[in-house]
Amino acid sequence: MKRIIRDYYGRRTLEEPSDLHKREIALESLEDGSYIRHLSFPYMHLLYEYITNVKTPLHLYYSSALYGVPDADKMENKMWEGSELLFDIDADKYQGCDQKIWVCSLSGEIYSAELDKCPKGEKPVEYSLLPWDCIKKAWIDALRLVDILREELGYSRIKVYFSGNRGFHVKVQDQDALVLTREARRAIADYISCDGLKIEKVFPTYRDMVIFSRPEHGLRKRVHELATNLGLIQKKEIRGVKDLEVLPVDKLADLLRDVCLQIDKAVTMDTSRLSRFGNSLNMKAGLKVTEMSINVDIDEYNYSSFSPFRGFIKVKSLITGNLDVLGTQLNLARGNIYRLESYIAIYLVVKTLALPIDVSELEVKP
Repeated sequence: MKRIIRDYYGRRTLEEPSDLHKREIALESLEDGSYIRHLSFPYMHLLYEYITNVKTPLHLYYSSALYGVPDADKMENKMWEGSELLFDIDADKYQGCDQKIWVCSLSGEIYSAELDKCPKGEKPVEYSLLPWDCIKKAWIDALRLVDILREELGYSRIKVYFSGNRGFHVKVQDQDALVLTREARRAIADYISCDGLKIEKVFPTYRDMVIFSRPEHGLRKRVHELATNLGLIQKKEIRGVKDLEVLPVDKLADLLRDVCLQIDKAVTMDTSRLSRFGNSLNMKAGLKVTEMSINVDIDEYNYSSFSPFRGFIKVKSLITGNLDVLGTQLNLARGNIYRLESYIAIYLVVKTLALPIDVSELEVKP
């Protein structure tokens, strides 16, 4: 695994964040599993020397914050100068997207129901199964979030990244976003998720109907557009005013569930949050953190699209049973050796479901 990771980073693939010299750098080390923080590199070539010769990163991060002294070992001494506004949309939050299995390492058996203890006494290891359709749902919400940030909050410098595992990260880099306080970030997160929404104030009713006017803005506009698309808007005459567009109030809750986004509020509120380097490897799955154009057709993608590797790897299975691995069905037997596509094999290895035997056919994609 060290060779695979260092070969990849030897290609100088990372996206350089702005003001690198003001960012704290952090990583989780392959060699000892330690979490190393409070690093600082004024130039990218020094970072590359570190991750290809000193510590091999399973995960590589930079701070969303800009600091006067980024390598200070205490947060109060770093001299905070501002932070990008971050959002995290995880695909396992949707209905039907929280499937899990439990694996007993000594026997290699797979269980679909949660266990307290394996037959041989060890603690079972929990793994999440995430169909690609769930990633597509998260992508749709990421696009909705971008629309809200642009059209309703006025931001323009926005980047969207596939996280390399189970969702998307959205970064706002506008200058006026950098200086937002924790309380302001909480208010933005509440607005986007509709947390604490006083429905009766935003959507006052008349005879069990919500009345819309033109033009609408913000959340009311989103609800009106969705209701129109679903054919739920009716036209009524109220107090002599004809053709008013109204919505039965009993339809409102379902519409709000669709237009209010599920985000990790703790990520958005945190002014010292660490963020994955663009094009770095997320070794929870072995896939690449990838910037996404909002114009892409997500139906043309799958998990293999985000693997930076090609070719095959031979692995020895540590489990027995049928398993869906990144959209591919496998029938594995403990102790058997399989020649698998690189992205599938690496996933099994990082999840400790298999051991690498031969990586001679593996290449980094050009």
